Amino acid sequence: MKEEHKISSEDCYKLPLDGKGADQIALERCDCLIQQYLKSKKQNHRRSNLAQGAALVFTAATPVILLLPWGHVNIVGAAFSALAAIATGLLAINCWRENFIRYGYIYHMLQVEKFLYIAHASKEYPDDGTQKATQNFVKRTEALVMLDVTEWRTEMQRIQDPSQ
Repeated sequence: MKEEHKISSEDCYKLPLDGKGADQIALERCDCLIQQYLKSKKQNHRRSNLAQGAALVFTAATPVILLLPWGHVNIVGAAFSALAAIATGLLAINCWRENFIRYGYIYHMLQVEKFLYIAHASKEYPDDGTQKATQNFVKRTEALVMLDVTEWRTEMQRIQDPSQ
C-alpha cells in the first residue's frame, strides 16, 4: 500500500516533491491553497455572524432590560450595553466580515483557475503537451495569492493611518 503524503494546510509551500511532475505539484499546491482559503473563509464567516448576532441581541435587549421593575436593572442593562459594544468592537477590529469576503473571493478564483487548467479551457492553458500551461497556472495561482497579500497590506495601512 502506497503511503499518501498529506500537505499541511498551515503551510502550502512545504510540498513533497518525491518524483512528482511540475503539473502535479502545481495542482497539489492549488488544492492546499483552496482548502486553506475555504477554512479561513468559514472561520471568519462564523466569527462575523457570531459578533453581529451578539451585538444585535444585546443592543435590542438593553432597552427592554432597563424597563424591568427590579433593583439591579441598571447593572444588568449596563452589562448588556457593554457586551453589545464589545461585540461591535471585536467585529470592527478583527475585520471578520471583510476577511470572509476577501478569502471567499480568492477561494473561488483558485477553484476557477484549477478548473480552467484541468480542462485546458482558456488560451493560457493550451492542450499541446508543453509546460506552458503549467507555468501559466503557477503564475496565475501565485498572482491570486499575491492579490490577497496586497489587499491585506493595503487594509493594514488603512487601519494604521485612517486618513488615507
